[in-house]
Amino acid sequence: MRVWTPSTLAKEVQRLLGRSLQVVEVEGEISQIHVPASGHCYFQLRDRDAALSCVVWRTNWQSQRFHPRPGDRVVCRGRVGAFGQQSRYQLYVSLVRPAGEGKLAKELAARRARLESEGLLDPRRKRALPRYPRFVGIATSPTGAALQDFLRVSRGRWPAARILLGGCTVQGPTAPSSVLRAVELLLEDARSEVIVVTRGGGSKVDLLPFMDETLARFLAHSPVPIVSAVGHEIDTTLADLVADAVAPTPSAAAGLVFPDGAALASEVDARAMRLDRAMDRRVVTARRRLAELRGRLRDPLAMLRAARRRRHDLLGRLDRVVERRLAGRRERLRHLRARLEAVAPRRVLERGYAIVEGPRGVVRAPGDVAAGEAVRVRVAGGAFGAKVMTDESAP
Repeated sequence: MRVWTPSTLAKEVQRLLGRSLQVVEVEGEISQIHVPASGHCYFQLRDRDAALSCVVWRTNWQSQRFHPRPGDRVVCRGRVGAFGQQSRYQLYVSLVRPAGEGKLAKELAARRARLESEGLLDPRRKRALPRYPRFVGIATSPTGAALQDFLRVSRGRWPAARILLGGCTVQGPTAPSSVLRAVELLLEDARSEVIVVTRGGGSKVDLLPFMDETLARFLAHSPVPIVSAVGHEIDTTLADLVADAVAPTPSAAAGLVFPDGAALASEVDARAMRLDRAMDRRVVTARRRLAELRGRLRDPLAMLRAARRRRHDLLGRLDRVVERRLAGRRERLRHLRARLEAVAPRRVLERGYAIVEGPRGVVRAPGDVAAGEAVRVRVAGGAFGAKVMTDESAP
């Protein structure tokens, strides 16, 4: 049997481990995580009965999208190797991901599909943000850096606005209902013209509250526009998808919601200067025009006398025209009166005609009266009654 020394045995163990455990995945809970100035990450991966030392070299650690924290349950992929004079073994990690990430991804995809089928992700339902908001609501942690970043930018851009805080929990299992209640209170207050839902960056696990389907539906049906500023630009939550606008950070959300007051002031000054120059040009042009008009003006008294003469001439001509027209109208009236007089009933009666009126009005034909009926006969000198007789009884 071969006799080993501690160092030769350590090398053999390292060789065997490298051959048989080149790629493994280990699930456990993160503890004792430490990232020194070298940039490498060291931590322990524990379960109930054992702990495994792990290292993520700087290059791999910097490329990780997910940076775990103590207490996170993760799956680490890497190789097992031994190191040091004490022949300790550890896991050299190339990738860290949250435990159950695949199942979670499927569930999140199903939630997104349900919201999309209801039209809640339709870009056409997105509303425009108010250009110059007076009151802006923000649902976030009252003690978090996100609120301070938002306030700092808002004070610099649009200090006239009033910020209404809906304090809430933004991490952990109670966060979805807490955020929902904060937004609900801001809506009940009824002053907010736009509401920002925000928190700082974090791991995918930290952002899970904003993947909540109930919260997403509530935000989608908000009567005022919603801005989602959750996590960083590489993260997309359900809150982002249903919101009317999305910002990658709380500071960016403030830049999106509030106009740049300094830029607006500069624009107003520039426009005021352009207006002043335009008014100056108008005044110069008006003065030049006034001078030209003054040069073309005649003596007002002479113009008045000429107008009076013209008025006198026009009135004289008007009198003659009116007189001629009146004379013509008088002659026509006299002629019409004579014609009317000639056909007047009185004149007809004077020529021997009579007007007979029966029970049914003026008699125009023999059939208008019957034998024995009384009639009234009007002649030039007056009227008298008569009685209708048949032709055989007539004298």
